Amino acid sequence: MNNPAELPLVTLTGNAKSRGEQHGTALKERIHQMTQVYGEFFGRSAGDIFEIAKHFKPVIADFNADYAVEIEAIAGAADIDPLWIYALNARSEFLSYVPATECTVLHFDGTPLLGQNWDWEERLEPLISLIRIERDDAPSVLMMTEPGIIGKIGLNSAGLGVCFNFLHINKPTRGVPIHILLRAILDAHSLTEARDVIKRAGNGRSANIMVADKTGSRFDMEFAADEKFEIDDKGDVLIHTNHYMDSDMYKVPASYANSIIRFDRAGDLASEHTPRDRKTMEKMLSDTENPNNAICQTYRQREPLGQMGTVCSLTMDLVAGNMEIRLGNDAQGPFEHIALSEVRAAAE
Repeated sequence: MNNPAELPLVTLTGNAKSRGEQHGTALKERIHQMTQVYGEFFGRSAGDIFEIAKHFKPVIADFNADYAVEIEAIAGAADIDPLWIYALNARSEFLSYVPATECTVLHFDGTPLLGQNWDWEERLEPLISLIRIERDDAPSVLMMTEPGIIGKIGLNSAGLGVCFNFLHINKPTRGVPIHILLRAILDAHSLTEARDVIKRAGNGRSANIMVADKTGSRFDMEFAADEKFEIDDKGDVLIHTNHYMDSDMYKVPASYANSIIRFDRAGDLASEHTPRDRKTMEKMLSDTENPNNAICQTYRQREPLGQMGTVCSLTMDLVAGNMEIRLGNDAQGPFEHIALSEVRAAAE
């Protein structure tokens, strides 16, 4: 699937309340579909989901009051209980106990190229949306996200980009949600500011983030609930999949066979293919060797969530300020080019 009509680009402007209202209005139907899908994923009653979401409401507001205003405004415009939107923005923390799925993240050292496959459940593919944020007090942002979620994978006009991997852990994850942290990074002006944002957020999540800038510099940070680890990357190509790489405490090979196979395969591809350009990155993200553990994974049944596979692939040029994205897992399918400056109406 790669029909632009199925991939809305919504531009948000104004203050936090206005941005939330625009988001909720443009993506109202998709947001309601999100609550149905994640309601099943969470495996809890709406009442139980709301009780957990109540914990994250002040956590988010204390971290950034504008983000809470934006979330509340999304809910109002989408005609839905705000606790659902808090729950969606904390969905990774709700699901941290779930075995990790198949995201593969790449950065080419010394280049502005950053990209990943986002692997998740098949029902999310037709819900993916692009959001562009214009603000006077922060860089403009272009991100791929799930409707109702205010931060995910993207880049900004300051030449900063961020990708992430879901990581599994059997510890409480009750800090600032990873999707809120991703948004804060996208609102930053530099790698230094992004590091400051991460420090201010503290611990309390399980994920990996890879942050890069237009100069080709980067850093990679793993979060393990009450701990975090920065990856010592000295390689030409920085790769991360879905297992912890910087702490033996969390390395359980039998549990992460798929992740380790993809990591090793990406390393082999990096050795085989040059130059370090966008075409090479897209080729790596489209690799289908070892069908049950491929980098570009067709949908297959994976308990407990359902049909899991590559929902989309994307690459970002942090100098040019654009993203190339392909929905689904057709390894031969074309990528759609989206510039940070592009405006396209939402399609419902």
